[in-house]
Amino acid sequence: MGRGSMASPEDFAADEIRLLVRLERIGGCISIVAVFCIFVAYTFFPKVRNVQNTFIVFASVSNVGASVASIIAFDGLREGKTSTLCKAQSFLFEMFMQSDPWWSLAMAINVLLVFYFRATPDSFARWWWIYCLVCYGGPFAIALTLLLSKTPNRGPVYGEATIWCWVDRQWDDIRIYTYYMLIWICIVGSLFCYALVGWHVFRSRDRLRSLTATTSRDPAAVELARHEENEGCYGTVVTEVQVTSSASTSQPPPASAKRYHPTNLDTDLGSRSVFEHSPTHVPSGFTQYFSSVESTGQRHRNAPPSRLTRAVSSTIASARRFVVADPVKRAYLRTSFLFAISVLVTWIPSSLNRIHSWVAGSSPYEYHVATAAVLPLQGLWNSVIFFVTSWNVFQRHRRNTAASAAAAQAIDRLHQDTANRTVARGSGGGGDNRQYGSLHSETDLGDCDSRTISSEIELQRRSKSQGTSTPPV
Repeated sequence: MGRGSMASPEDFAADEIRLLVRLERIGGCISIVAVFCIFVAYTFFPKVRNVQNTFIVFASVSNVGASVASIIAFDGLREGKTSTLCKAQSFLFEMFMQSDPWWSLAMAINVLLVFYFRATPDSFARWWWIYCLVCYGGPFAIALTLLLSKTPNRGPVYGEATIWCWVDRQWDDIRIYTYYMLIWICIVGSLFCYALVGWHVFRSRDRLRSLTATTSRDPAAVELARHEENEGCYGTVVTEVQVTSSASTSQPPPASAKRYHPTNLDTDLGSRSVFEHSPTHVPSGFTQYFSSVESTGQRHRNAPPSRLTRAVSSTIASARRFVVADPVKRAYLRTSFLFAISVLVTWIPSSLNRIHSWVAGSSPYEYHVATAAVLPLQGLWNSVIFFVTSWNVFQRHRRNTAASAAAAQAIDRLHQDTANRTVARGSGGGGDNRQYGSLHSETDLGDCDSRTISSEIELQRRSKSQGTSTPPV
């Protein structure tokens, strides 16, 4: 397939190599700091220790190994393909770099179990050892096998991989079958699981209310129903009825022909105005009555929704069918899906680079730059997902901490005020309530003191009103 002219570090200029080294090391350092923040938050904030964040923590352990390998950069190649540093870097890349997609597939399978088999996310806690055995043990077995493998013709498997130490160029097919193929099986499997979950939620929206949410009626259906219900008359219809009667003498209009003032009638056709007119001149012996009925129908109705409005409403309504009512399941699905998307975005540039070099025999320098810039940042994306999906938990913790601090300060002030009153009461004349009341304002008195003084004042007032004297207390 033309793999004899693959690029090597010697083909790059010194400035190009320095750029690759900077990208690898900067990305690796950023990921290590981001992963450290995840570990700190997970350790000191118990509220964020849910199932989805636990998956991210386990995946972040792999990011540490991949970040260390990225920080090594070109140093392994400078030491030589057979050096210990080069082999260590190759082992770290083979084991830890592909572990993220494995954890992504594990999360997707759990989401599938939650929605299809009604399992609770917390029920997976007793199976963590199985997840670790598969997602760590699988890549470890592959990396160890490649470390121990070599042939007389092609030599050891680990060696030069253009921008760092990894699977040697002589073993290019091993790169595909033991690395990229497995990674894309995990990515496609994750997306397939989420597609099944979406289809299940859409189909079960009305039957499984514990898994789906119908937060509002279908806006498009409501608009169309109103439009069809109100379809009918447009414009104004006036019906005039003339009644002529003759008599020998002029008679007043019958009681049934009373004059009506404009009145609004609530009908299916809209508002109607009913009124009657008496003729300005009626010949003797004849009585004429004119009755007019006006129907405005849709005069004051809004115009029917446009095609764009109906299309937008239908799209929004369709999207709402995928909303999950259970907040725990919704958070679990959101975190897992974001994790799968981050894995997909991370591996697209590297996969294109590898496919191009496998088919054409070499890759442009820009492809290597994209690979060196994106792959080491897996820890950063995991940190972003962790803190974004847990932001409400941190906000609640901050509010609770502030409220607890305010309550503690209020209790301290209350204790201090009580101590001050006790000291003042002891130095003010042996606890004389009357003297204490003359020295301090009423707001400084306790509830018991206030009730005692009020009772004494009330007794004195009643005694004076009855003309008697009350002995001093």
